[in-house]
Amino acid sequence: MITLFLFACVWICTAKGMIKTSAILTYLFFLFLVLTAIFHIDSVYLLPITVIYAGFAVVAAMRPWTSVDRTKARSMKRRWWKHPRELFGYHIMNIILFPVPLPVLSWIGGVTLETFGPLIKKRQKIMQTNLERIIPECANRDFMRRVWNNWGRSFVEGLKFRAYRHNIEKYVTFRNHAMLFQNPQFLLAMPHYGYMGIMALAFVNSGLIIAVTYRSPSNPLTDDILLQNYGHGFVREAHFIPIGNAIPMVRALRDGEILNINSDQRVHGAPYIDFMGVPAKTATGLAQLARKFNLPVLIAHVERTTGAKHEIVFDEIIHMPHTGDNDADDIAGMELANQAMERVIRKKPDEYLWMHNRWA
Repeated sequence: MITLFLFACVWICTAKGMIKTSAILTYLFFLFLVLTAIFHIDSVYLLPITVIYAGFAVVAAMRPWTSVDRTKARSMKRRWWKHPRELFGYHIMNIILFPVPLPVLSWIGGVTLETFGPLIKKRQKIMQTNLERIIPECANRDFMRRVWNNWGRSFVEGLKFRAYRHNIEKYVTFRNHAMLFQNPQFLLAMPHYGYMGIMALAFVNSGLIIAVTYRSPSNPLTDDILLQNYGHGFVREAHFIPIGNAIPMVRALRDGEILNINSDQRVHGAPYIDFMGVPAKTATGLAQLARKFNLPVLIAHVERTTGAKHEIVFDEIIHMPHTGDNDADDIAGMELANQAMERVIRKKPDEYLWMHNRWA
């Protein structure tokens, strides 16, 4: 009975968005389960912990829903079941996998998604269709299993960003790192390729500040977790801006920061621009900002070398056209960016995010 009560308290804290509190309470809850199973603690001695958990639950219950929750989690089912379940599941997975060394964890993630990824019919179909249109010679089972393996590794490696941060020399190498310092300020563009999150490590002790744009998750409770997988809290030189917030992006550029924009995602209402030989909806924000601030664009990517080890590669610097016709310049600029990213992807295509509906 006490176990169910403590679990309910944790769930209430999770559902109401007390992210850090719910994480701590979850870890303590599992510690409580272990200790009671080993030592058969008398229920009388558990009264203080029930009072503490009840207090947090009362505070959470009286806490108003955040503005993010109101826009992204309108239904009661999402607020009280789907979103807390996902966050709680993450905490459980983190507890189980925390003691696993990074190389072993990476291998487990790769094998798991390589095995079960093809069973996700919708994503498997999207990947098959994309490959048949872009590189038909790779539209086979072996290639797609390698794609799933890479992204399975990348997903679980995000749980261990701390290990990458404290062991950069062991797990991360750099190619063309000097490109970071060829221009005092620039925009950074990357394809969805490899474990993108560790790009922030290239800016450690560099004297440069990078503002990273990212797509907010559909579950607002997992926003902090997503950012931790990209270096939030571990790399002081990096801060994060949700996509669509133009004012913070402009402010970052005016403050002399490096702005990272990943423009190879499908955006509703965007113009069709050629990408790997097929027209794809492509946002022109990268070209617009580069033109407005007269900045070059540095194309980069993260490439897996062996196991959990990666190489951060800076590929080339491109300059956006300035003819006076802004609309035409934006289209031409994004064509240059797409061509540069295509050169990256075609070198090692099994690390690209083919299960994204890029060409729909």
